[in-house]
Amino acid sequence: MKAEKVIVSFVAVLIGLIAAGGAFYLYQATKALPASQTKPLTAIQNPTTKTSDDKTHLFKIENPKDEAVFNKKLITISGKTIKDTTIIVSTETNDQAIKPSSNGDFSLTQTIPDGTSFIYFTAIFPDGTEKSIKQSVTFSTENF
Repeated sequence: MKAEKVIVSFVAVLIGLIAAGGAFYLYQATKALPASQTKPLTAIQNPTTKTSDDKTHLFKIENPKDEAVFNKKLITISGKTIKDTTIIVSTETNDQAIKPSSNGDFSLTQTIPDGTSFIYFTAIFPDGTEKSIKQSVTFSTENF
């Protein structure tokens, strides 16, 4: 008798949940928003990325070298580009945007995680052209 009451109660709760879920679904499916809360959708076109390798789009990473191994987590990143370029330095944990000096030199510090990771460098030149560089760096306290 006691087990039958528990089973009947469980079935009743289950049927109630199904009925409430169905009613909520129908309510949400038929709900109309007022015109003041709706905004027309506009298509966003992806801008085409222009790339160029001529001298007007100089972008060079001098430090660190690709596949460099460091025994310190804080490294110095430096390089050269043209003035008025925006440089974005991205790692797995951090993004930094910097502007070079008037002669095109730039430098910043970045913390790298344990093990091997990638640093992504993107230069956005004044004319909208982009140039990217990907480098691997490794943090290790092992002696080689």
